[in-house]
Amino acid sequence: MRISPPHDHFLQLTTKETLGRSSGIILQKEALSIMKTVEVQSSRENIEAGHLFRPTDSNFEKLKLDRETALDALWQLIDYGLTTQLFEIKFDADVGELRLVTFLVGLPGGMPLEEPYKLLITRSTEHLFQYIQAKRILTEETWRTVLNKLADIDYKEEKGSGDELDRLLEPKQFPLQPSADMLKRSRGLIIDELESDPRIVVLPHVGFYSVPESEAANFLHIANEYLVTKVEPLAKAFDTEIRLAFDRIHSTTPVSGNSEPSEIDLIRSKIDTLYGFKEILKENGFYPLVHNLRKVAEMAVKYAELEKKREVDRLLKVYMKMLDSQFDFDSRLLRINLEKDNEHDTIIVDLLRKNPKVLSAEWHDQDAKIAVFVNNNQNNIKDINHLIFQNYRFTTEHILYLKAIIELNEKELKPIFKDDEFVKTYGKNLQSVYFKYIPWFYKLFYFLGVTPIVNSGYAKAKSILTYAQMDRQFLYQKRRENFFKKKLREREERLEKERKQQLKRALVSALSDAYFQKNCLPSVDWLGSNYPAFSAETLEKMIPDFAFVSTTGKTVKPNSVILFPNSPEFDSLNKRLKELFNQWTRGEVEPPEEDPELLVQIRSLI
Repeated sequence: MRISPPHDHFLQLTTKETLGRSSGIILQKEALSIMKTVEVQSSRENIEAGHLFRPTDSNFEKLKLDRETALDALWQLIDYGLTTQLFEIKFDADVGELRLVTFLVGLPGGMPLEEPYKLLITRSTEHLFQYIQAKRILTEETWRTVLNKLADIDYKEEKGSGDELDRLLEPKQFPLQPSADMLKRSRGLIIDELESDPRIVVLPHVGFYSVPESEAANFLHIANEYLVTKVEPLAKAFDTEIRLAFDRIHSTTPVSGNSEPSEIDLIRSKIDTLYGFKEILKENGFYPLVHNLRKVAEMAVKYAELEKKREVDRLLKVYMKMLDSQFDFDSRLLRINLEKDNEHDTIIVDLLRKNPKVLSAEWHDQDAKIAVFVNNNQNNIKDINHLIFQNYRFTTEHILYLKAIIELNEKELKPIFKDDEFVKTYGKNLQSVYFKYIPWFYKLFYFLGVTPIVNSGYAKAKSILTYAQMDRQFLYQKRRENFFKKKLREREERLEKERKQQLKRALVSALSDAYFQKNCLPSVDWLGSNYPAFSAETLEKMIPDFAFVSTTGKTVKPNSVILFPNSPEFDSLNKRLKELFNQWTRGEVEPPEEDPELLVQIRSLI
């Protein structure tokens, strides 16, 4: 058996007839036997169906060849460029495993192999995707491990313990040494396909992970800890433009309560900003991190939008059902307070206003601005008018709500005024309102039938209502200004509180990274070097705020080692840390090169 690998021509194959004419080479009977079988099975139909010749012991036995003789014949066929080794990755869902199926393929009739080869690659990618979706679902623990690697400025894509493709495409998986060009090209095509899928995080030579849509926002928030403490401070130092871009993000304030960006939007802005400097990131690190975070951010945004749409659709159905009610007057004459800080209500109001089946108007009550809605149905308007006369005749607001609807939609409702009964009832409703805004003696003139004087009273009442609406509009604007000022203060307070909590979570993550991943002691110097956001000043404020423990007490020094707080929240981490110290003491794990007395001191503080 030959020891040296054959020269695999990959897709640049020839036929045995061409080979014979050009070089006079005649195949030995063993090689010829395999070649004939390969040719028969290398049809386009078989390639599309995956029914190709597999170099297995059972197939060699069918050709009455022992394994060593068969492999020697294969060496000849590959080396002469008559066949090449291809593969297909298959996912066995029953056992949850991937397997590599290798084939020998020839060129019957000179058929080019490029298209069938890509078909095998496409099928392999589909099976790999199924495996990732089923077996490689990203968890929070794995995500933090991945982020620790990617947030390392010295991270290189070519380094790693190996991903699924690395393990599957090991040359030893093939009967003979495969074409290096085939392996490189195949891997590249598969990774490109996976990269294009928004649900898959692709980390070459580390692993491929499926991100659950419902968890994308949580993963994004975790990633933000690394952006804040490590990536952002270092990236600002790379380039002045990056620093200015981040300053613009942090200085942006909402114009109104409804335009305030969500936390997901803010994190996405950071990622998009960094991605705009991808060439700088490639030169200085962090590009793989930012590249993958864009996927997670897009997924989080889309999922949040989908959830928001679902909730809005649900609420819209509720409101439309209320408007259709035949028994609940308050539902038929629907009012929504526009001064409530409810994003969904704001969207619902807009959708109802645009709905041709609904009529709308606005009215300023004494304490709030109200959006009013009714079904765009003249019989419905007549019913509401009649119900007001029967039950709400002396409740001013209901009559004025209907009045606002009718006046704003006068053109559409013009035919309704041909109904004498409606006009008569509507007039009585308005009359009961107008009499509340004019002196009592106008009622006397009404009963005496002095119409001109009564009409002048109605005009006076209309004028009072109009000016009252103007005053209330002014007060509404003042309330909104105060509301937005208050909301801005609350937002700043909330962001500051969240920033502190974010730093707390990030410090916990950094301590875990030091103790459990890098097997070192997280001194102030180490934290500042690896997580630039944790300066000595920042740590000095955080330690008392969150009860972190320092080996030098309240005074923070460069050599101070930071430990987790001694509180129930951190029981599991402290238990794990105690076990690590015990392993150092017993010599099971190589301890950090520190003063043994310092280790004893730390052990007593846990």
